[in-house]
Amino acid sequence: MLHRSLRAALVLFLTTAAAPSFAQDAFDARFARPDLPDPNEYRSASGRPGPAYWQQRADYEIRATLDPAAGTLSGEQTITYANRSPDTLAFVWIQLDQNLFTSGSEGAQAFPGDAGAASDGGFEIRRVASGGTELGHRIRDTQMRVELAQPLAPGGTVAIDIDWSFRVPEDGAQRMGRDGDHFLLAQWYPRMAVYDDLNGWNTMPYLGQGEFYLEYGDFDVALTVPATYLVGATGTLQNPAEVLTAEQRAALDRARTGSEVVHVVTAAELSDPASFRPTTQGTLTWRFRAENVRDFAWAAGPRLVWDATAWEGTAIHALYRPEATAWSEAAAMTRHSLDFYSGYLIPYPYPSATAIEGPVFGMEYPMVVFVAPEPLREDLFDVLDHEWGHMWFPMMVGTDERRHAWMDEGIDTFMNLLSKEIYFPESDPVLENTAQYAAAILSYREQPIGSLPDEFAPEGPGLGIGAYIKPAVMLTALRELAGHELFDATLASYARTWAWRHPSPADFYRHMEDGLGMELGWFWYNWIETTQTQDLAILGVDQSEVGGEWQVTVTIDQRGRLLMPAAVTATSGTATSTVTIPVEAFYGTDRATATLTLPVRADRIVVNEGPEWGDINPQNNVWTR
Repeated sequence: MLHRSLRAALVLFLTTAAAPSFAQDAFDARFARPDLPDPNEYRSASGRPGPAYWQQRADYEIRATLDPAAGTLSGEQTITYANRSPDTLAFVWIQLDQNLFTSGSEGAQAFPGDAGAASDGGFEIRRVASGGTELGHRIRDTQMRVELAQPLAPGGTVAIDIDWSFRVPEDGAQRMGRDGDHFLLAQWYPRMAVYDDLNGWNTMPYLGQGEFYLEYGDFDVALTVPATYLVGATGTLQNPAEVLTAEQRAALDRARTGSEVVHVVTAAELSDPASFRPTTQGTLTWRFRAENVRDFAWAAGPRLVWDATAWEGTAIHALYRPEATAWSEAAAMTRHSLDFYSGYLIPYPYPSATAIEGPVFGMEYPMVVFVAPEPLREDLFDVLDHEWGHMWFPMMVGTDERRHAWMDEGIDTFMNLLSKEIYFPESDPVLENTAQYAAAILSYREQPIGSLPDEFAPEGPGLGIGAYIKPAVMLTALRELAGHELFDATLASYARTWAWRHPSPADFYRHMEDGLGMELGWFWYNWIETTQTQDLAILGVDQSEVGGEWQVTVTIDQRGRLLMPAAVTATSGTATSTVTIPVEAFYGTDRATATLTLPVRADRIVVNEGPEWGDINPQNNVWTR
């Protein structure tokens, strides 16, 4: 999801007063390390799955009917749950995220400003059964505990039938909802909670700010809607001959074979439903199948322009209302995103990618993104590209978004900076990102990146900075430390290793350190677990001629308590010399020196030049003669 606070006004350069000199302690707390769990048979010291790593699986068969007049969705589903853990399970937990939208829900109490979290919504659970036997169940807010008829042994499976319905909220916490007869449906069916080796059953409530943690599986879904509606969804449409006209099927065939955008349904056709629907009477059922995904989302409405194209065999769709004029470029933007992230990480593995415009600022689900109208093309790209980046984190790399929002939002935001540099070559997204971070933390109370997403203050830039902007600054800085080529290869290795698995922060730290060949405990601790800031400054310069060459001695001051190495570069005309002071040189002190050699007196000296380093006060990083 793209957070609204990321649209804050940018302040490009800010100055701060010099911090007092570091007070030496017996132990320099700036070199503390995160307290990580010991490696074990499930998760190795190299940041890779261990030899006994296991993960549960949940497959879904769902039949649902949308009643636009009543604003309700009702369904019947079967969850086939496979227990691959070494434990016998007497009960299971199922997530009922729609219960956020009941009056008095925990989320409504925690975030009363969320317009969607205090309505007459929520699930009505009509039946929970297995093999024809009713199962006892208890509902607490957004979680339901289901007592199994027989304990589920390791290696066993159980099929759980659930009948349900709910009223679709108008504002679904900016993750789903409806606008008149236009529906964006997500968190719309009871979903299995994750049972893992880290926390057992993951039963953190859905409060609105924290997102999701889900198992992988296959989905067979039948969606019944009015015949005049178009549907876009996760997966591949199984019955196009029943729900599309012959002309639309031919247009989709053309779109699959080229890179040009094909207009499957045009704005002009929308005034006459008979021109673009096989029938306008009654209802039609759209059938979709998706394999090895962690979720399923869809949208439906009677007034949707439909553009289509393709990328490397993936069918790309853009569905939007005709007044969203900037969306005519959405399919092309989607193609760019799939191409960039596939080259940067691992290839996009899914058969479809559907961008849908509607009353959600920006939200991602497998193969589907919801994005607001966005009248400006750069704004539309920012949100679309961010949501498509989420196909890698967390749709493929299945992180726990309820606990560690930075592991998907922050890594994604970092990648977005690289992607935007290509689509908008005149832009400087790294500079904008770093400046926004600096402006925010100097103006508001900061919270650590590692905070639970629901613990970020709802007012101010808390979640937007802590989960998105600052982690992107952190990773950009690490890319400078490690070197672009090695960092990029290691991040891609992490994505390959943990695709369709559940990595923890410790797994990420260890995998990156293993691939980069760097001990980064001090780095992770300060960036993620503290609110310290980085402010390197050139404190003094001394130049002297020795044996026909100039020796330049530069004193560096660590004015912030977030340590970083100091890459000092001296130049004179075309002559350049660089020395990097390691962080260890600052143990117990704020100051260290670098000595550089030039053929002539230095005219300019910089330390950690450029916004890539994340220094909050870049003015004192430069000295000129």
